[in-house]
Amino acid sequence: MSAPASSPLFRLLAAAALAAPLAGLAQSAPATAPSAGEVILAAGPVYLVQGEARTPLPRGSQILAGQTIVTGEGGFAHLRMADGGLVAVRPFSTFQVEVFDYHRSRDDDRVRYRLDEGVARAITGGVGEANKEAFRLNTPVAAVGVRGTDFVVATSPAASRVAINSGAVIVAALGEHCTASGFGACTDGGMLLGKGDSLPGQYVEVVRGEQAPRMVQDPSQTPDRVAPPHPDESALTVGDRLPDTRLTDGAMTVERNDETAFQPQPVSPPPASEVTPPEGVYWGRWSSTVAVDDGSAMRVAELLAAGKSMQVVNSYYGAGLEDRATQLPRQGRADFVAAGGSGVLHGAAPQALTVADGRLGVDFDRRSFTTEARFQGAERDFNTQAAGHITSAGYLQSDAAISNSQVSGALGANLDSAVTTVERQFDEGLLSGVVTWGRQ
Repeated sequence: MSAPASSPLFRLLAAAALAAPLAGLAQSAPATAPSAGEVILAAGPVYLVQGEARTPLPRGSQILAGQTIVTGEGGFAHLRMADGGLVAVRPFSTFQVEVFDYHRSRDDDRVRYRLDEGVARAITGGVGEANKEAFRLNTPVAAVGVRGTDFVVATSPAASRVAINSGAVIVAALGEHCTASGFGACTDGGMLLGKGDSLPGQYVEVVRGEQAPRMVQDPSQTPDRVAPPHPDESALTVGDRLPDTRLTDGAMTVERNDETAFQPQPVSPPPASEVTPPEGVYWGRWSSTVAVDDGSAMRVAELLAAGKSMQVVNSYYGAGLEDRATQLPRQGRADFVAAGGSGVLHGAAPQALTVADGRLGVDFDRRSFTTEARFQGAERDFNTQAAGHITSAGYLQSDAAISNSQVSGALGANLDSAVTTVERQFDEGLLSGVVTWGRQ
């Protein structure tokens, strides 16, 4: 005998029939997607858009790959990304975390952002630091690749402008040779903009329908003037990272937030002047400053004009090797000592520094390295230390959790030379340096 549709028994049976498949779906549902980042500031109208739904996005919200953030008039959103990167989305903007594959596997990690409209500032994190070819920001008309960077983008569907705060970017027009689905910089037809080599109010502009980016100097039209930053944006630093308890790389496991994790063994390398300078290593400054430069140092622009590529960079230097190692041994190690280089302390007034000594140890079994260098100047010593990993492309990249400095480097093809750039913040100012290395 069947129960009437209006009876309590019918309603109970119907509820049970619906609950069974739902329970099965709950058991088979995939695990929650990992967070790509966290909202650390939300001021004014800030929304998360998913399909046709638009919901307010408060501080503390988690952001997932594929999600879009929209800001209205007076709306600001600051995002702290899982790899340590930072993004500031300004008013009247549409920003998407298009791809965020971050598993700390380094060679497999990928990050791609998309700014459809408005203004956003991006500071690269661990993915862009470890593998610059794994990071990209796209606009409707342009692709922005990085070289260790803090940059600002303003865009509309018709044109994009890119300015630099530190490091360097390569800006290219999207098209046949630079597709929106790619990662890294589009060097074919791209334009390099480095902070040290740029002029006040300078930016790169890409206009829809034009394949060649152009350099523009117009302080009234920079991204920061089009949409000024929130007052709290100046406090954004790469060190403001999400909690991350472990870093695992095959046989190497390093505890984070443990002051004993990185303890370089004391060494007494010979002074830089006693080491034969390695062949095939070159470096230059993004710009020449009278206070720290007698004019004899090469400029990055001169090296680029000579056909040399900038393989490692920081805010003051670009460097590389004539013949870089691309195939590394599977085991063994190589030890280097500082052979030369230069440094600048960006304080109240820039001061020149010299490389006093240093050492670099590379462990091919673990694909890791440790390094320390001592710079002299301004009536004191400035010590830098770093540890990190080697990418599949043969680059060295420090891990901020176990380093007091940010170091990028490259090895020579015969493993008899290397070059690194280094930066560390001191009370007196920011140290930017470059060190060339000879095999010990």
